[in-house]
Amino acid sequence: MTMGGRRESFADRTENSHLVSGTHGRDRRQQRSIEKVDLQRARRYGMAETQANGRIKYTYGGIVFIYDPHKNREITSFAAPDVASNNAGTKCSQPIQLAKMSVPQNQIENNKLMQRDPRAWKSHSVLVIDMSGSMRRDDVNGARCRSDGIFLTLARDYIKKQLDDGTSSSHDVVSVVIMKEDATTPILIEPLSCTLYNKLVDMREWSELRPSGPGNYMPALEIAETLIMISETFNKACALSLMFFSDGRPSDRGPFAEVIGRMASKFRRRLTVCCIGMAEAAMAEDAENFVALQDMVTEAEAYGAVASFSKPSMHTDSLSNIMTSLATSLTTSKTEMTDLKTGKSKALRTDVLRERRGTPDDDALTLQWIPYRSTDKKQFVRRIWSWSSQKNDFLHVIDPRCVCCYKKSKRGFKCGNCKICLVCKVCKKEYHQYFIQEHYKKDECYTALKSSRTGLVVSKDICSFSVAMKEPIFDEGAERIVHKFRYMDEHDQFIGPKMVAKQSRFVENDGSYEDRMSYHREFLRTQSLASRFADLFNEEIDALVDHFKDTEWIRKLPRIKFLEPLVIEVIKDGKEVNILIESELEGTYEKFNNNMGFVKGQNKHVQNGKINDLSSSLNQLGLGFNQPEGLGAGLGAIEEGSEEEEEEEEGNEEEEEEENVATDAALFDATVLGPESGSYLMEDLHEKYFPQAFSHYSYEKSKHKLMVVDLQGVFKVESDGTQQYMLTDPVIHKRRGKGKNKQSKQLESWTFGRTDRGEKGMKAFFDTHVCSGVCRLLGLEPQKPN
Repeated sequence: MTMGGRRESFADRTENSHLVSGTHGRDRRQQRSIEKVDLQRARRYGMAETQANGRIKYTYGGIVFIYDPHKNREITSFAAPDVASNNAGTKCSQPIQLAKMSVPQNQIENNKLMQRDPRAWKSHSVLVIDMSGSMRRDDVNGARCRSDGIFLTLARDYIKKQLDDGTSSSHDVVSVVIMKEDATTPILIEPLSCTLYNKLVDMREWSELRPSGPGNYMPALEIAETLIMISETFNKACALSLMFFSDGRPSDRGPFAEVIGRMASKFRRRLTVCCIGMAEAAMAEDAENFVALQDMVTEAEAYGAVASFSKPSMHTDSLSNIMTSLATSLTTSKTEMTDLKTGKSKALRTDVLRERRGTPDDDALTLQWIPYRSTDKKQFVRRIWSWSSQKNDFLHVIDPRCVCCYKKSKRGFKCGNCKICLVCKVCKKEYHQYFIQEHYKKDECYTALKSSRTGLVVSKDICSFSVAMKEPIFDEGAERIVHKFRYMDEHDQFIGPKMVAKQSRFVENDGSYEDRMSYHREFLRTQSLASRFADLFNEEIDALVDHFKDTEWIRKLPRIKFLEPLVIEVIKDGKEVNILIESELEGTYEKFNNNMGFVKGQNKHVQNGKINDLSSSLNQLGLGFNQPEGLGAGLGAIEEGSEEEEEEEEGNEEEEEEENVATDAALFDATVLGPESGSYLMEDLHEKYFPQAFSHYSYEKSKHKLMVVDLQGVFKVESDGTQQYMLTDPVIHKRRGKGKNKQSKQLESWTFGRTDRGEKGMKAFFDTHVCSGVCRLLGLEPQKPN
């Protein structure tokens, strides 16, 4: 149907238009107890289908109405076969109308240009929509049937809302896969725009697509995978979303979860997967109907994708909440892949796969591990770096191996030049002349000499200089991918503690050595400074014994500790690769807060043939590519003792030394506040409050210049009752400003990575932070959420 040169939607129709009734039509109505007003409502709100003879079939409110538009005459009417109970669907509520949007004159041409330029895409959403016969069922309040509810909320809440909010643009593209006996793509890589919105509004009508026949999962999943894989070929900085709408079990059989797992292993948290089960809550067979959808979600989660299964109540409001949540998840994914300083998208690595969650640890080397042996002249550990918080620079870890044979030398001879490099007795005798004349020219000696002269040398007990890293990653964060890592002995047996290796999640440009080390520099600086704050925090807790009579409970209060990372520099295929390693945390890994104001446990209000057809369509767009294969509650209240708190004068800042470092005086407030007067209930000193109090403490202790957030790791309770948070990967927010002295200027030059949100991040923390008894115990300035 068209109206003024465009398709008519049911928002264009009128309920009270004159309708001519013939004898046949009236008789049928009387026989079937159908009122004429029911026909008028069906004509206004019903699902319209144009028949071969030009007549229009309207389905609405349990009524099917056949109408002749040329004669404006009722032909016949009868009860619809897919009507729900009187408590659902159009028998319960009037359907929501959506008006079309006006399309700017140049939008269609601009959209065509965007379709052909995948490198400009910021996101690609693939929507798989079940249009099998059961999707005709009229049981969704606010819509005319199940399929109508999906297209309605997609148009209104996923497309129009993002356009209105400005969170998406024509750089975000959408594809729609229709799932029936076979699969089709009526919308292929359409930029998010008014044009796309109007197309989805049109698809509400059965004249466009009528639910019928079976719903086969495999053809639709194969097309969805093909569409998702476009990103691997053309754009590694594109956020991906797969939505799968179905109202029951698949009509076919196949490795559905395996297909999802294959995509998730490749794209990991860059991919959001949501399966939406559309069926009445009262249906007893729901659990069995949605096993396939739940298995798909489980597999996506197992490989690190952001995945969820949703079963909305049969109401458009419930569907709207899901759409809004999915739009938010997509925005979060795009933000993760955006350089907050430049605003440009960053390409993610797809050269690594993720192993399935729960994969047991290997007891020995397998083909999935990359070994770096001291005896291997092509693939070995070259040197190891630690970090100095005082010097704000890398520390060269002294290598106990001979620089010639790379074997450990207990009684080696030191290099006469750098006084650090060693040569064993055998090599000194055999290669004496070489060692004297050539070694001094080597990079190892030059680097060691430079580190020695600047005091950037440290001796550490390293388990072994032969190591191995497992190639498939086992975890991933917003910034880093995580591999399993082990030390090895001379027989390639794993020794020492279990370790993890962390590398950037993003594709890094091959620049200078300093450029390649900058990523690790920011990480080590951040974690080292956070560790210094933790030491001071723990000292404050320890000092509480001076203020209370009963002190046993103080010993059991949680302490904060951060892992100490190292950077291992390896040679692989003749190229330097820098790998950041640290101990593997044992226990339940949790995130206690983040850099956006989130607080754990806090209310969120406070914080086959068709593949070939598709390939042909993609080729027409120029996108052709190969197809993818606590403390005890019984302790009661604690009264503060009568001892007076010792007063400590705050000294004036000393003059900056010649060393180009920021001292504790420049970073930390020397004032010791001590606990507030009054009583403390142990429930107010629960361990859950300590991470948030630590973030608050870092803000106060740094004179409001810094804040340590994104606290994540494990909480451990020892057999003696002591408790500890073992943390890693923190974020530091830094307040920007011009330094008044050399020390402050030095702090201003420090960078803490892409996740540093500055004052915005600090505000986000205090927007959700509620001061607890721990904040009072530390004498922190009270802060109220905004």
